[in-house]
Amino acid sequence: MSIAKLSLVSIMGDMKHLDDVLLRVIENGAFHPEPSIHTAGEVAGFKPLSDENPYAEMLSHVVDLGVTAGISPQYMPQYVQKEDLEKVIQTSDDDYKQFYTRFREELNALRERHNALQREIEQDEGALVHISHLSSLDIHFDKIFNCKYTKVRFGRMPVDSEAKLALYKTRPFIYKSFDTEEDYNWSVYFCLTDDAPEIDNLFSSLYFERIRVPEFIHGTPEDEIARIQSELENNRAERERVDEQCKQLIAQNKEEYFRLYTRLKFLSDSFSLRKYVAVLKRNFFDLFYITGFIQEEDAQAFAAVFEPLEGVTVELKPHDADKRLVPPTKLKNGWFSKPFEMFVEMYGLPAYGDFDPTPFVAFTYCLLFGIMFGDLGQGLLLVLGGWLLWWKKRLNIARVINRIGIFSCIFGTFYGSVFGFEHLLDPFYQKVFGLPGKPIEVMAPENTNLVLLSAVALGVVLICSSILLDIYISVRRRDWERAFFSANGIAGFLFYGSILFGAAVLFLTGKNYFTEAYITLWIILPLMLILFKEPLGELSQGKSAEEARPEGGYTGYVLIGFFELFEVVLSFFSNTMSFLRVGGFVLSHAGMMAVVFTLSEMVSQSASPFVLIIGNLFVIGMEGLIVGIQVLRLEFYEMFSRYFDGDGRPFVPIHVTTAEEA
Repeated sequence: MSIAKLSLVSIMGDMKHLDDVLLRVIENGAFHPEPSIHTAGEVAGFKPLSDENPYAEMLSHVVDLGVTAGISPQYMPQYVQKEDLEKVIQTSDDDYKQFYTRFREELNALRERHNALQREIEQDEGALVHISHLSSLDIHFDKIFNCKYTKVRFGRMPVDSEAKLALYKTRPFIYKSFDTEEDYNWSVYFCLTDDAPEIDNLFSSLYFERIRVPEFIHGTPEDEIARIQSELENNRAERERVDEQCKQLIAQNKEEYFRLYTRLKFLSDSFSLRKYVAVLKRNFFDLFYITGFIQEEDAQAFAAVFEPLEGVTVELKPHDADKRLVPPTKLKNGWFSKPFEMFVEMYGLPAYGDFDPTPFVAFTYCLLFGIMFGDLGQGLLLVLGGWLLWWKKRLNIARVINRIGIFSCIFGTFYGSVFGFEHLLDPFYQKVFGLPGKPIEVMAPENTNLVLLSAVALGVVLICSSILLDIYISVRRRDWERAFFSANGIAGFLFYGSILFGAAVLFLTGKNYFTEAYITLWIILPLMLILFKEPLGELSQGKSAEEARPEGGYTGYVLIGFFELFEVVLSFFSNTMSFLRVGGFVLSHAGMMAVVFTLSEMVSQSASPFVLIIGNLFVIGMEGLIVGIQVLRLEFYEMFSRYFDGDGRPFVPIHVTTAEEA
């Protein structure tokens, strides 16, 4: 069994030690808590501890402050060591707020100053761009804009539009171009105040883009450019000084920030743990009670952690000591199978003490993927790519890719395919095995039926294996109804196996086993057992015939059961035919590589290697993803549904959540 063994742990002690106990529980990071009120029992006088968390809001503010300062919150356990615990617990809210308030105000003041300088710099940079195009004008902006009876407009207009101005020479405006920029001319026009709306519409129709001179521009362009450049230099220098002050402020307070965050994080998480604590009020002292599960191998070491605390007792019991608690499940698999726990967890966890299908899933998933995606060269790339991805990113899927790549290599060797080259390994077969060539030519028309029939045969083996697994699991649970009379029990196995056996013999030898006796004994009788599985299950538990009678009578039961039985028969057929996709992908993989080689022959000799490389990468990426999804579908729908319930609870040890986990 690849499920970790657990022990039930009960911790009881004086309330004055509660915070210290919670600290040790969190630091240990191996204890899965359960709601203690259910195990202590309200009859004994225990009541749940308050769930209120006075540190959650303050912690949220501190995290926001870190984001503002560009500090990533880090939980640093050295700031909540046991000898420092009393100081941590007794620190008042005012002590936390004093540092938070001072740091936030100083940081906000510097950031506001930075933002104000940034706005001034952007404003000056924009003005400088505009005025630089007016530098050739010998004018004074105040004198122009203070005119009472005339209006002036600066801007730019397309060269093509400027040529059309000759059509409007009778209109009351004066136009002058003074600078050229690619397809635009920078220019200015003057008009009377009363004529401004009409003239503005005219120039707008000619795509004149007006540039508004900022109000703080007063002198000549030359003088204003010099002034703005000087102001820019001063503001940029001031911004750098503010940024440096901000960096110094953050550096000076970073360590204290981590200390504050760590202590608040511990207190917040420890208060969150209090929802699992039950309390018994006494006249002179109060008792707390915590219960949960821990791995059996860690139990003694966990209990030893609390020995220095006087008045705190830790009791270790078997996992089933309290029948009111259902133990959680922690999967425990070896090197090859462990990455595939993620697929099992997608479907659901096995109940504690139940069968863990992870090793079976690991082998069958790799087997099916290797068959459907068999290529020695591409498999080696999957092995290498999975290893590199795990080394760089530590993604669990990388370890899955690594293992399915191994099986791709195995079946790629059997198919004789290396990056789509179908006969590259022929000398190997000839010298090592004495064969004329590779064992099977997948693309040969005469082998198509063999590939498809082999895929169906593999499906039959896997479905039968799934049924046998369900029988084994049901017997372990002493669920006789499911073990003997269900569609995935002995009755279903006999029905499915007898049809397959008879069909195989008829196909291979021509001998017909489907006689009346054979059909009655091995097909109809198992179907009747499946139909009446519920009454038979009741009888197998020692109940009388009357007690086993279905509610509502046998007529309604048979009517409903008939349709369910029809669905069972149909599911056997559809599940078996689903494995045709295995053979289909064997053929499609070879076909896609044939297309890649055809394309490489259509291009020049120098471009052919690039087509082969890109084609192989495309096949690895696209078909590899599709095959991976299809195999997972076969696992879930054709196999998992037959033997796996997935009704377990995950083993989640309590610990301080990091910023990434949060």
